Amino acid sequence: MIKRISIGVTVLSLASVAVAGAAGGLTDLMQSARMTVVKVDSARGAFLCAEHGKWTTVSRADLAGVASGDIVRVDRLPGGAPRIAVVRIASDELTSPER
Repeated sequence: MIKRISIGVTVLSLASVAVAGAAGGLTDLMQSARMTVVKVDSARGAFLCAEHGKWTTVSRADLAGVASGDIVRVDRLPGGAPRIAVVRIASDELTSPER
């Protein structure tokens, strides 16, 4: 019983270290997943990302509420178009005390 618990703890510890090490930590992972929208092309179903300087294709329906300056997260789903989630709208970013 003790052996099973210690093996389980070891596996979980190694998995946590691998995830944290691969992305440089949770904060780095969250920051790398966020993108700032420069321009939206609704007809194409894509937006231009400020950080990467490239167009990212997502579900067209998700782009309806997205505008330039918004900060978004893209969730890539297997077998489907990537989905976009607005993390913070541009007006909130401009008035944020985090500057």
